[in-house]
Amino acid sequence: MEIRTVRAELWSLPLHAPFAISQRIAYTAENVFIFLDCDDGSRSVTGFGASAPVAYVTGETTDTVLAAITAIADKLAGIDIDTIDGALAMISGDLDRMPAAKAGLEMAIFDAWGKANNRSLWQRFGAYQPTVQTDITIPITPPEAAGVLAAKAAEAGFTILKIKVGACEGPDVDLARIQAIAQAAPASRLRIDANQAFSPDAAIDFVKRLSAVDSHIELIEQPVVRGDTDGLKSVRDAIDYPVFADEAVCSVDDARELIERDAVDGINIKLMKSGISGALQIIDLCKAAGKKLMIGCMLETELGIAAAAHLAAGTGAFDHIDLDSHRLLAPVPQIRGGIRHEGDIIEVDTEAIGWGVDVRNE
Repeated sequence: MEIRTVRAELWSLPLHAPFAISQRIAYTAENVFIFLDCDDGSRSVTGFGASAPVAYVTGETTDTVLAAITAIADKLAGIDIDTIDGALAMISGDLDRMPAAKAGLEMAIFDAWGKANNRSLWQRFGAYQPTVQTDITIPITPPEAAGVLAAKAAEAGFTILKIKVGACEGPDVDLARIQAIAQAAPASRLRIDANQAFSPDAAIDFVKRLSAVDSHIELIEQPVVRGDTDGLKSVRDAIDYPVFADEAVCSVDDARELIERDAVDGINIKLMKSGISGALQIIDLCKAAGKKLMIGCMLETELGIAAAAHLAAGTGAFDHIDLDSHRLLAPVPQIRGGIRHEGDIIEVDTEAIGWGVDVRNE
């Protein structure tokens, strides 16, 4: 079965509410959906993929992703999809510096391969377990509002909360937010995500003050700017909580450097930063080095979450799951299947072909 056409289109999707972190405020989820049409003369399939670029992370925008997909479409035409390696090798070379575009195309290629071969991608990745337990994110918002969100999350069955910090008002407001969340959901475990908000010294001071607020903190994520490996390591060496890298790792080489420097306790893999093939390599690196793994997401729909969940549940490689962005979006009626969720449990459709997701782009 060969690739015939590659189509891409922008979907601008509303959020339930503005989503604020230290680097930006998002009002919509800007995704590029990719449709990979394949046939063998008697049967046709379409592989679905989606790219959710974030400029401050990978330097990409929806415009650059659309342009990249258009530019590579003719090269992909005619490539056999029954064996996946040729198509993956093609985009790996051309999109080496465009990980979000690469991730969306890889997602579509894997989906088409699964459909062409009547295979579940959960099975391809190892079929380790059918479910994963995710956190849910509380953005930068006033403490009182954060407490309300935490209480609602706990009532909905979430036992792990990821808290964004780095408010422009300063660390006192961040600490008040965390305190309000801890009081509203006292049984919850907390993950603190700074999105590069602090200098190394400020991060260390913040975490020391944080220690007096609550004892249910699991980890600190990306406290300093990406590229400051020395600063990241200094924070890790100075605090008692595990330190995870996020924006600092957009490639296999980034992961290798942090591991060789012993600068982190773990790495947050996101498909939009490394693609699926890169994610599998980073998993191998972290496992060999004894580093922990988290899988996260950008502002993605059920399609992107399904792909990440199939990878996480299939490999069983991840210690922490942060796949909640589909909960932040208003319903997207054009997308169905792939995963089911109840409370904080995501269950993949283990009998589905490909990702098990149907995308209607009428």
